[in-house]
Amino acid sequence: MEEETGTSADKAADVKSGAKQVRTPFLKRLWWIFPIIFMIFSGVGIAAFLGAQHDSGRDIKTFSKKVGEFGWPDPTAKYITAVPVDLSQIQSISKYRSCAGHNRDGYNFDRVLELDRSMKHYFYPIPRFQGTMDKVKMFAPFDGTIVQISWEKDKDIPQRPHHGNGIDFGTDKDPNVKFNFGHLYFARDFKVGDKVKSGELIGYAALESKINDFDIDLGARQYYGRDKDVKEVLGSAFDHMTDNVLAEFAKYGITPDNTKFTKEYRDANPCHFDDPDLYIDAKYKTENDPTGRLGPDWVQLKH
Repeated sequence: MEEETGTSADKAADVKSGAKQVRTPFLKRLWWIFPIIFMIFSGVGIAAFLGAQHDSGRDIKTFSKKVGEFGWPDPTAKYITAVPVDLSQIQSISKYRSCAGHNRDGYNFDRVLELDRSMKHYFYPIPRFQGTMDKVKMFAPFDGTIVQISWEKDKDIPQRPHHGNGIDFGTDKDPNVKFNFGHLYFARDFKVGDKVKSGELIGYAALESKINDFDIDLGARQYYGRDKDVKEVLGSAFDHMTDNVLAEFAKYGITPDNTKFTKEYRDANPCHFDDPDLYIDAKYKTENDPTGRLGPDWVQLKH
């Protein structure tokens, strides 16, 4: 019995010892899990990094959903088939890349970023029509579709309460571009999706004050960029006029060349829109020309 009891005690000891031996190999076998977990998390981190790198350099056609589908305008297409204004009513036109008005910078149609300049055209009427609200005519530049309307009531401009509406036209000749009139009252009711014919009367410039002008913009349908880096894409309407339209402007001494500054010139002579002390356009305003529209930022029509 003693021998058997001793054997039982030994067995009990062996059981306890065996339990320790069972548990120890089990814990030791877990060592391989930790490298795998490390590798998984490392892989996720690398993938996220590469994804971020890919996003930062991906083609602009797939950028931020907030901006929408993007396509670059054609820099050479000629689709403006009608003179968009009555040239007999116009005194001067601001140049593309001028310092007139306010800063309107962005990418040009050649996909190059330009800063601190006005990449559009202002039109200023002859004295007879300055300060009028229903006289200076604006015409559809091509057969197209209204793609956007901005209403006066939705935009407050304290210094110009009767600033008029804005309207954008799209053309099948370049689905990535839109032509815009700013500051006008419509000749009839329009809505987005309406078709217009080239040369059709759209409305009249809203020129509440004798110092007011109106503008013509040519830009991409969508903005270029992502998040806080979004920029407009802006071109000159004169680069996209057909020969017959340019011939009408030429009668008044207006050409694509004399309606723009070169990029190189403006790069070397920044407008300084953000610095009133250095702002170039302010220097052109004199006692004899309080609006500055006889200065180098503007080209004068020959009447």
